[in-house]
Amino acid sequence: MVATRLGLNRLIPRATAALSTLEFSQREFARANGGTLSMPGAYLSGALCAVSESFAFAPFQVIKVRMMAREHLGRYRNSLDCLVQVVRQEGPQALATGLGPTLWRNCIWNSLYYGSMATLAADPALMPPLGNPLLETARTTVVGIAVGVVATCFNAPFDVVKSRFQALLPAERRRLGYTATLPSLARIYREEGPRALYKGFVPKALRLGLGQTIGLMVFQNSLVAFGAREGG
Repeated sequence: MVATRLGLNRLIPRATAALSTLEFSQREFARANGGTLSMPGAYLSGALCAVSESFAFAPFQVIKVRMMAREHLGRYRNSLDCLVQVVRQEGPQALATGLGPTLWRNCIWNSLYYGSMATLAADPALMPPLGNPLLETARTTVVGIAVGVVATCFNAPFDVVKSRFQALLPAERRRLGYTATLPSLARIYREEGPRALYKGFVPKALRLGLGQTIGLMVFQNSLVAFGAREGG
């Protein structure tokens, strides 16, 4: 229940920040390119939306990881108590713990996923019209999951580093040497092996691929329905 409540609380600002930034960036890059979104513009839009997403949901992620971490079982009564204790004991800056690896993780995944999906959708040779909304939705879902799995191959190690940063208290992070993203990544690889960087890969890849694809389709169809975007 805790994970569910925190998940819902962080998904709203996360999705709002990411998808609104993505839409704005794609429009601006398309306008600068004579009305057509170029491939570099598509991938850069994905990276930019990752930045706003990271800042929007990082505090919620810190609380969620602290609440779920084995090291902190019984420490916090609820999410509000966790928030109060973290801020009181570690300062407001603690809510930005793990922001570095979060930016790495999100920029890699979002640029690969949203850039690839936009590029595929814009090329009729790669994604020809099927003439059936159900078939179009099914194809987009399958393609989205596949692209999401590939993107997760590149960002999963940074997710592991992020979780290490957020689960540990400041003194413990310093003692274990988790103070910077890339050195921490190298340390986990050196001490625990490459498999440690891909813990939970399958559910993570499926969740991101399916969840983000559904979210993207709902967002785009909502824009068309409300007249904010031209659509078929």
